[in-house]
Amino acid sequence: MSRFRAALVHLAISVSLGVALFAMVWFVWYPAPTLVVIGGHSIFLLLISIDVVLGPLLTLIVFKTGKRTLKFDLTVIALLQVVAMVYGVRSLLEARPVFIAALGDKFQVVQAPEIADLNLKRAGKDRLPWFGPDLVGTAQPTEKFAAEEVAAVAQLAGGGLGHFPQFHVPYSTMREAILAKAKPVGDLRKLSPEQAGEIDRWFASRRLAESSVRYQPIQISITDYAVILDAKTAEVVGIAPFKPWP
Repeated sequence: MSRFRAALVHLAISVSLGVALFAMVWFVWYPAPTLVVIGGHSIFLLLISIDVVLGPLLTLIVFKTGKRTLKFDLTVIALLQVVAMVYGVRSLLEARPVFIAALGDKFQVVQAPEIADLNLKRAGKDRLPWFGPDLVGTAQPTEKFAAEEVAAVAQLAGGGLGHFPQFHVPYSTMREAILAKAKPVGDLRKLSPEQAGEIDRWFASRRLAESSVRYQPIQISITDYAVILDAKTAEVVGIAPFKPWP
């Protein structure tokens, strides 16, 4: 086998793995636009660069039929790729969003490191969601100490009820409260008139009539976007990169 054919075989394998990882990251662990907003795209791009580019390139450089150390060289390259893959996937998993929590007047995207083990146990759970963030509602705590704890987290760390799994409730139970505080899309245009064209394209690409939806702000990391909701059911239609606040 020539070195070019060996590199192509290596490239084909690496691309297949990269596509599978991309599908898992983009569509499952980090539904758009959370990957970019949270910053996981930098880890993902580094991972893909090592897996798809560097690995096959090293194979092209070292491969030579009959070379005494060929098996050793290829093994080292494969191990480097595996180590990079494991490190990258672990980093992405550790920072993944686990809940999209409705607070009534806004939403929050909550990442795995933001959930305390104690609060997870208080909710009667032993693990966080693995296959994409769960859409949940929230209920106000009835005990004074719990309410003070939530208020302290909100004040000191910018958190909220979404960060306390013990106060999560089925999303469907908040439908009326969410729609009561949801706003018409026309307000997005008033807040960002310079983005009118982008707003038009966003809805046109999804074949959505603006009259059929409403929106609420959604906080992802330190960025605020607009979560688009069905005007009748409050189901989440999508997350749009438009300014939701005055």
